[in-house]
Amino acid sequence: MNRPQVVLYVGASVDGRITLGSNSTMFDSFKQPELYDMLCTREEWESFTKAVCDIHKPDMFLEGSNMLVAENQELAELPEFHGDLGSLYQDFLPEDIVNHPGRKTWTSVVDGRGRFRNGYTADCDDPETYMIHLTTETAPPEYLAFLRARNIPYLIEGQKWVDLPKMLEKVKTKLNVNTIATSSGGRLSGALIRYSQLDEINILLSPIVIGGYTVPTLFASPEPKWPEIEPNKLQLMEVKNFPKDKLWLRYKTV
Repeated sequence: MNRPQVVLYVGASVDGRITLGSNSTMFDSFKQPELYDMLCTREEWESFTKAVCDIHKPDMFLEGSNMLVAENQELAELPEFHGDLGSLYQDFLPEDIVNHPGRKTWTSVVDGRGRFRNGYTADCDDPETYMIHLTTETAPPEYLAFLRARNIPYLIEGQKWVDLPKMLEKVKTKLNVNTIATSSGGRLSGALIRYSQLDEINILLSPIVIGGYTVPTLFASPEPKWPEIEPNKLQLMEVKNFPKDKLWLRYKTV
């Protein structure tokens, strides 16, 4: 396989909701813990994450930009870029980051529109990892210039959106990544499974029904259209009981 193995691990309700409201991010659970604990407490999530990582030992963690920046959120303004555009639209992999002796993993975000702009490098929370952005040839130049100024690596692949198959090939070739773990349901997981880039699905299923018409679901992907787009088939690998009537469902994609 000329790409890394990709493993999804995500918490969901019985009706497949991965959060409790539209335009929500991973940070909302910190603001309303008593509400989001109905879906998954922090202790349960940490236990689930550790169990999945103990099996696969990922060397990259992947998130979608919508997990970090709400769709309706006002973006941070950045200074206009007036330099050489050609140099910006090339992969940026600083040697001191790529070959840093203490770095063991990557923390990555798929951000084709250049929306995640706070300069987070991840090593402040875990010195064994570092942030890398996966973006496109149409990303705003001021965003790429900002990443370079902060010495944050990025890879470019695709036009209006990140070309996931080609990007994952590049991640394996240029960064020697063998296993990616992603906890990003919704659009990213939907794109990964539609492009046949997802190998295993781990769901921590909570015994609640959330409902709603706009609440994000496990897989947000193009409408199935027979025979061009068929449902994706899964094979059950394992079922484990978690406390409070939760189930860990483990599938491999067929």
